[in-house]
Amino acid sequence: MKRAGDMGGGRKALFDDEARNWESLYRDGGAGRWGIFQGNVRARAVARMELCLSLLPPVRDRDVIELGCGPGFYGRRLVGEGARWIGLDLSGPMLAVCRQNLPGARLLRGDVRALPFRASSCDAMLCIGVLSYLSRAQIDSLFAQARATLRPGGVFLAQTLLFDPLTWVRCRLPRFVPRPVRIPGPFTPRSPRTIRRLLSRNGFAVRRAVTYWKFALYPAGNVFLAVKE
Repeated sequence: MKRAGDMGGGRKALFDDEARNWESLYRDGGAGRWGIFQGNVRARAVARMELCLSLLPPVRDRDVIELGCGPGFYGRRLVGEGARWIGLDLSGPMLAVCRQNLPGARLLRGDVRALPFRASSCDAMLCIGVLSYLSRAQIDSLFAQARATLRPGGVFLAQTLLFDPLTWVRCRLPRFVPRPVRIPGPFTPRSPRTIRRLLSRNGFAVRRAVTYWKFALYPAGNVFLAVKE
């Protein structure tokens, strides 16, 4: 395996600190922080997860890698559907929570800028909540590495954020202001056109592109299902 890089800095430290709160977000909507608003927060997080997973082909007996696996809630679903799942995350505390949620799962600590996987070693790869923290050049490199890691015909599922005014504000709130999780922003929104162009340039064909909304008021992000050509 290649040795993964190290992003370091404040974002990694924040993810380390927030590991339990990210777990709480999917479990109960972050009840300890937002009280009566927990239902809506959890509903949106779970709805996004359901959308992402609904786009994947059947994963039973398939090798699936999740980049930025966090506490492992996507992984738990995928394992339950029969996938041979591997989770990668930069945060040690996130992986510790994931290990509790998925005993016996294969977990790796590493940086998505230097994927530690052999060529042609998986059938599907998920990249949820990651791309908005990378530069355009880093996304380009990640897509090239993802293609190399996938087997012929393998699928790559990527989620990106559009400009979200509420999240933009939340990234800049003082620490004492309560919210379900602290987001290690600022992040960089990416247009669907940019993501499509980078996927195509790295040998992927986009099969599905779905926009999801926030409070049914404005588009918050996109999910892309691409196939290695």
